[in-house]
Amino acid sequence: MMLYKVTITPSSDFATTLRGDTLFGQMCWAIAYSFGQERLGELLSDYREGKEPFLVVSDAFPKGFLPKPKMPSRFLKEKSEDKKLNRKKVWLTLDALLGGVYEEAKQAKDIEVDDSFDINIHNAINYQTSHTGDGFDPYGLEVFALGAKDIYFLIDENSLTSKELEEILTLVSEMGYGKKSTIGKGRFGIDSIDELKIEHNASVFMSLSPFSPKGIKAKNIYYDPFTRFGKFGGNRAYKNAFKKPILLADVASVVVFDKVQEHQYLGRPISGLSDIPEYSDTVHQGYSIVLPLKELADD
Repeated sequence: MMLYKVTITPSSDFATTLRGDTLFGQMCWAIAYSFGQERLGELLSDYREGKEPFLVVSDAFPKGFLPKPKMPSRFLKEKSEDKKLNRKKVWLTLDALLGGVYEEAKQAKDIEVDDSFDINIHNAINYQTSHTGDGFDPYGLEVFALGAKDIYFLIDENSLTSKELEEILTLVSEMGYGKKSTIGKGRFGIDSIDELKIEHNASVFMSLSPFSPKGIKAKNIYYDPFTRFGKFGGNRAYKNAFKKPILLADVASVVVFDKVQEHQYLGRPISGLSDIPEYSDTVHQGYSIVLPLKELADD
């Protein structure tokens, strides 16, 4: 499988945070729009059967950086008296992460993360009457202004080529990602697409997105739990937009094995997200791209 790092620059506010499992869903819709529903059905059929995934998508990270692994401070060689400061130092370069040089972790302010959060106030409108409901009817919309981001894509080139990856990601960038894309949210430009060559042989791995650790025969897993309250998109958003909640291990989880193994991804596909019969073919990205870490030394 081929690993690519894509650098994007947002050109509008976002109303949904850039998470790998959500972006995977939008990429699937883009495949259907670009190459047809039949092609998507073939790709997802193998995906549901637990064969090698055709696509795994990471979360978005500040350009040039990745998150610090979520594991006990003793493995990161952090001083216990600096606990509060260590919690703020959460970003590492790829070289520092792979080399286990966790003391080089930086705070968001040190790497000039150009992200901000705001709430836009809107007024609910009844489009049949062109009036508000019972008078003044305001609500707040959370929006995020984001700086340049790196997103990692792992593809099986026998199923999805790098050219097709660029084509469907371009379509997502033009349609808009996430909530309120119809009013201009979630737009971005693609700056670069670079292939990465990384040796994935290790006994310790870190995830780059939320994933399902169920069934992984590991010595230990360090993670923060993440509950995904998903929604259907496209033409499936009208019967019942809400999917069943899923409990996942969050980004930067660490999986420890007894011996050296080769893994480019970990996790499993997740089905059974709705009781609506015609939605039974829906699948959620329960996989995550993983990066190899230095063997843990607890001393």
